Amino acid sequence: MPIDAVPDHVAVAVPDFDVADRRWRDELGGRWVAWYHARGAFRSRQSRFRGGAKLELLMPSDADPSPDGFLRRYLDRFGAGVHHVTLKVPDLHEAIATLEDAGYDVVDVDDSGADWKESFLRPSQVGGIIVQVAWSARSDAEWAASHGYVPEEPPADGAVLRGPLLEHPDLELAAEVWATLGADVEPDGDGVVASWDGAPLEVRIRPGRAARPVGLVFEGAEARPGDPELGAAVIPHT
Repeated sequence: MPIDAVPDHVAVAVPDFDVADRRWRDELGGRWVAWYHARGAFRSRQSRFRGGAKLELLMPSDADPSPDGFLRRYLDRFGAGVHHVTLKVPDLHEAIATLEDAGYDVVDVDDSGADWKESFLRPSQVGGIIVQVAWSARSDAEWAASHGYVPEEPPADGAVLRGPLLEHPDLELAAEVWATLGADVEPDGDGVVASWDGAPLEVRIRPGRAARPVGLVFEGAEARPGDPELGAAVIPHT
């Protein structure tokens, strides 16, 4: 049984926003819609691209210089790259129950907030990427207003973010995972694509020796390699 979910954004971990802006804002046309300082351990910015899909950039916070922070540990281990996909659900505990019934471990559940409740699936079970399952009481516009930020519109000639590209050694298992996460999973060349009705963000999976994120797929953009400062690789949509 699938959960009732819709993808909200894909996140990329980077050492510094201002440097990474060169790729995601200046070159590809993302425009900021929200800006957060969260829990002292990290900061985040969310940008929207032409077509409506959102990208979140995560960077370690100066307020928490500890090398043991989760984001610093991630950057030290994997480097700048795709960090997670966030799915929003209308009822977090109902979604958790469905996922646990399907055999998944739901970890780091935090339902203490009035406006945001979250949980996570382990990369080892999902296929090399963190999946955040969350509930929010606020729209993007309401979140931005609460932080005193006015969302920007992406340029008409900007690139279109389609979503992350993953590799997985077992496409049948990968398809089962994303179907449980509420997606329609269809063949896509030699791989599969997971999409949600009406949502601009999708997840593509191709065969690979190990389960891992490869980069972000864009329409209207040239290929760009992964970069330790700029973040994930850019893969042209074909």
